[in-house]
Amino acid sequence: MNVTNTEETLRSLFNGLKKDKVESLLVHHSDWGINIRMFLNGDIFELDLIDNLGGYELSIVGCEDTPPVQIDELSKLTQLLQLS
Repeated sequence: MNVTNTEETLRSLFNGLKKDKVESLLVHHSDWGINIRMFLNGDIFELDLIDNLGGYELSIVGCEDTPPVQIDELSKLTQLLQLS
């Protein structure tokens, strides 16, 4: 998936939420992967998605006690984070 498609997919996922509210969504691409920053339900929330052969390794910034999780598709991101 190219950079534009990836960003559009992520924006669509977070903007399509019914119950949870995302504001100020920033999607930043770099050599190692994608950094996502936003206000989620009024709180600052940051994710790192590291590109790898199986898809992406997801880390929640600021939650060092939570181990990274592997996802194969971006569409599973909101489900994994239990957002609706």
